[in-house]
Amino acid sequence: MDQVFMKMFWKKGDWAAFFGLLANNLTNLLTMISLLIFVVGFPEGMVYGRVVPAFGLAIFIASIAYGWFGYQLAKKTGRTDITALPSGPSAPSIFTVTFLVLIPVFRETNDASFALQIGLVWCLFEALILIVGSFLGDVLRKVIPRTVLLSCLSGLGLLLLAMNPMLQSFETPVVAFVVLVIIFINWFGKSPIFKKIPTGFLLLIAGTALAWIFGLQNPEAITTALSTLGFN
Repeated sequence: MDQVFMKMFWKKGDWAAFFGLLANNLTNLLTMISLLIFVVGFPEGMVYGRVVPAFGLAIFIASIAYGWFGYQLAKKTGRTDITALPSGPSAPSIFTVTFLVLIPVFRETNDASFALQIGLVWCLFEALILIVGSFLGDVLRKVIPRTVLLSCLSGLGLLLLAMNPMLQSFETPVVAFVVLVIIFINWFGKSPIFKKIPTGFLLLIAGTALAWIFGLQNPEAITTALSTLGFN
């Protein structure tokens, strides 16, 4: 390993970022599974046998690619503060593809495989737009005010990411608000709780433990979930 790679290999806070990204991708994955099975009506075998493995493989390949791009940029510039672009699904895209593509096609044809293929075609066109946009990124950033660009993103974020989880927080306050307190203490306080443990990992542990303690999770649900995946 060269000197640049060793200096940028792992930084303080990377573990917290890792678990934050893990929680985000896991949430999006569970949301996507729920939409495909319970809203669209896709067969569970197809979702767990084809969609979910492809989802994981795509994130893995994209993460390797973005990590390589970040490393190459660090070598080229000599900087050691390069951060690879986090890889994962877009929550707005999940809802857009589900309600504007998959549901209409599946209801019209009653063919889950065909609807999934149309969804993949939609994703291909999205990717082509992103590829073209990557060459025009600097131009768009100079022409369009940053406020306009961020307002679209923040609006989608508040609608799809903030409002629903916020309502769920009020449904289970014993979990949500304890976790929220930990976030404020660790991120804004002078003395973090268990400062040697990454905050993202601590949140997962605390939230999971509270859910089990207050009866929001039960062994039967775990058994059912495992049986769905083929573990008997």
